[in-house]
Amino acid sequence: MRIVTPADFIKEIKSSRRRPLYLLCGAEFSAVTRCLTAAEEAVAEGLCDFNFQALDLEAGMAGYLVGEALTRPFFTPPRILVAKKPAFTANDWNILAAYLDNPNKDSSVIIILEQIDVRFNFFKKVRANGLEVNCQAPKGVFLVRWLVSEFRKRGYIISPALSELVIERVGGDFNLLLNEVEKLSLYLGEGGTLTSELICTLISLTPEANIFELVNALSCRDLKKTLANLWKLLDVEAPPYILAMMGRQFRLILKIKTRQAATGQKYLKAEDARLFKLSPYRLKIFQEQTSVWAWLDIFTALTALEDAYHALFTTSVPPQLILEDLVLKLIRPAHV
Repeated sequence: MRIVTPADFIKEIKSSRRRPLYLLCGAEFSAVTRCLTAAEEAVAEGLCDFNFQALDLEAGMAGYLVGEALTRPFFTPPRILVAKKPAFTANDWNILAAYLDNPNKDSSVIIILEQIDVRFNFFKKVRANGLEVNCQAPKGVFLVRWLVSEFRKRGYIISPALSELVIERVGGDFNLLLNEVEKLSLYLGEGGTLTSELICTLISLTPEANIFELVNALSCRDLKKTLANLWKLLDVEAPPYILAMMGRQFRLILKIKTRQAATGQKYLKAEDARLFKLSPYRLKIFQEQTSVWAWLDIFTALTALEDAYHALFTTSVPPQLILEDLVLKLIRPAHV
């Protein structure tokens, strides 16, 4: 099975190696847009109105799509047909599977889906013939590498650690990250240097990242900073969400501490990051938090979070007071 990249697709669609059908799988807008732009550019100049069509297809219209694909291109090939998220039934996919056995080589059908259903023979054929184009947003270490490459394209060298810092503050949304790359590049100008201080100044924390900062402030027993982070979050997030995210942070701290105890390692290795669905950089940061939380403190924190969540829905106490009381309970001398 060979899954081609958007870069592979762009090369193929503009060459004689162009194939009669491609499935762009994934919802990453930038990758899909680049592929469709290349497909339109593959059509002979001046013939786009005739040889490039975007079709809105409902259930039962696979036969129509096949009919269009079998139509000869106007003058110079190729003829490009684009179907975005067609609402096809099982029978529609069977019709397309049969088409793949004897397609029109002068046409290229491009189907765009967020995900595929491997139960259907059509998708099995697509994968077996290397017709699936991976348009999923990169994750984990691949997202870090992608971000490094995007800065490099614009003439800036950024380390994986700084790339991680950007992701930590923005989150994993591909398009939001791309916007921040553009913003930072414009701010730096030619020959500028990207630093951690600049990233923290120019990029606002996402709610999830603010939760991390809140827990970090708790770890340092810094009441002023913890409350400041809490009040900032209360301006944009509902109290139940804040409690849920705090609980997630503490459960992750507990898992890491348990893993450390089980392996006898004070600090876990980078390859352990995948066990917690974290990048190596994020694992390093989490371990710094974990080191200051004793076992009893962690269990106390989780119990206090559960009590606060219960109070939120069973009492008339204002949510802000419940959360502030929770912070006061957690900020105290650590157990040894």
